[in-house]
Amino acid sequence: MRCFRTKGYDEVSVNDICREADIARSTFYRVFSSKKDVIRYRFEHTDANQIVSIEELLAARNDFDRMWVIGDRYISLCCELGATFCAAMMNLTLEGEIDMLQVAHSVDAWFIRLTRSCQQTGIIRSKEPPELLGPLFVDLEYQTLYDWCRRQGDYPVRAQARRRAEMLADLAPEYRWTKEQLENADNV
Repeated sequence: MRCFRTKGYDEVSVNDICREADIARSTFYRVFSSKKDVIRYRFEHTDANQIVSIEELLAARNDFDRMWVIGDRYISLCCELGATFCAAMMNLTLEGEIDMLQVAHSVDAWFIRLTRSCQQTGIIRSKEPPELLGPLFVDLEYQTLYDWCRRQGDYPVRAQARRRAEMLADLAPEYRWTKEQLENADNV
């Protein structure tokens, strides 16, 4: 992972990976057939739904912020992996070898319930049905991450994701992040 973050996916060779891991090429090829397999392995062994703690959800001040906590875990994971690695995973998704969107949309039921609750309490002012709006939050975050990858990580991904979610929700003003919060969002 360090190689991919440092050099970028396209510039990393199997030799680079072996040198960084201090293993022989033959050892690498016993486990993986290519660096694509490394991506597939990392994707298959990341359960993004299990990385949100109950404490974080309980500490959130409202249900919109609970959706943000869940969504921000995907952003954090992508930031940890790096833009080029995430772009490679998105390419594998386009090629049908993995399905990042299926993993992302595994939270749809939660987002639908949380959206409904936010609409009932006036936090979300959009009148769109929760069954449509909840999954749209996931799609919007995925698109924001795509843009972040396309710009090779040179993009305020958290601030953009939060601002776009607030706009999509027509979030009541008192629940929107301040300019200062948006400016500091990517300094986490």
